[in-house]
Parts: sequence; structure tokens; C-alpha cells
Amino acid sequence: MDYSPNPNRPRGIDLLGTSKLSELPKQKNIITYELCANQQRPLAGALRNAFFNTARRTWAQVFYVGPPLVAAYLIMDWAEKRNHYLNSKEGRLAIRGANS
Repeated sequence: MDYSPNPNRPRGIDLLGTSKLSELPKQKNIITYELCANQQRPLAGALRNAFFNTARRTWAQVFYVGPPLVAAYLIMDWAEKRNHYLNSKEGRLAIRGANS
């Protein structure tokens, strides 16, 4: 923003009255900052690391999630077969014969 008292000054001249950078006075007490290498590329390798990290975490959870899923599958398979048998002709005869 231009805070000079003369806002209608020519635009090719900066606030110090010169248009050449070489004519500017040497600046003192200027602090510069730089970014380290890992901050310049924050997503470097993100896709590769995400894939392998996901695979590692999934493999670590297989033994916690796998056995209950296998047990649930086997129980459900047994229940469906048992239900199919009990609702078939042979199953009804077996139930009626056991109750008689």
C-alpha cells in the first residue's frame, strides 16, 4: 500500500524517489528465513508411504479381525444348512419322529 503524502506521484518511481534497485541504500538488520528440505516438499513420497503404511497396518490387524470373521462365517454357514435341512421333507420327518 502507498502511504506517501502525495498519492498522485508518478508510478515508475518508488517511495525513495528512484526507479533503479542499484541506487537504493544498503539495508541493515534484515533477517531472512529459509525452509529446511522436508518443509519444501511436504508431500514427497506421500503416496508410496501411504500404500506401504496401510499394508503394514492391515497386516498387523489380520489376527485380531480374521478369526472372528472366520468363526462368524462358519456359524452362519452351519445355521443356513441346518435351517435348510429343518425346512426340508427329511428334516420335518425327523422332527415329527423325534416328538412322537
